[in-house]
Amino acid sequence: MKRFPLAALLLALGALLTPMLAQNKNVATRLGFVDADALVQAHPDYKKVQDLQAQARKELAPLEEKLKPLDQKIRSGQATAKERQDYEALLKTYQDTLKKWQDRQNPVLKPILEEVDQAIAKVAKAQGFAVVMSRQVAAQSGLVVYADEDTDLTQAVIKELKK
Repeated sequence: MKRFPLAALLLALGALLTPMLAQNKNVATRLGFVDADALVQAHPDYKKVQDLQAQARKELAPLEEKLKPLDQKIRSGQATAKERQDYEALLKTYQDTLKKWQDRQNPVLKPILEEVDQAIAKVAKAQGFAVVMSRQVAAQSGLVVYADEDTDLTQAVIKELKK
């Protein structure tokens, strides 16, 4: 008598049972994509984030303009000790200012991101999608090389956000 390995037996059993289980259960199996940036920007409260970003740019731009020439001198090896010291102090000011603006933006952005996630989940469930991925991340990672246009849920989620 020939013996079958347990793994092969389980695999064969799974292959036989899978169609029966699929008939008995309505399981979402589709994979969808969204343009996450477009969804955040389409949120009704995104204007608040843009306003904060504009204020941050106004404060950060002069610091960046002072940093650029010092950075170039340091990279070329022509900076004096005083210029390197000025650069370090200016860089610290820039980083502290950037953190201040990020800390102001995060509480405004957090509820927007939560609402976007909820809208994605609602649309995905309603349309039978089991997984929804960021189109940008999927493309950059090389994880997905092709996706049919009917897998893009971006417009449906935008409609949900505007309700």
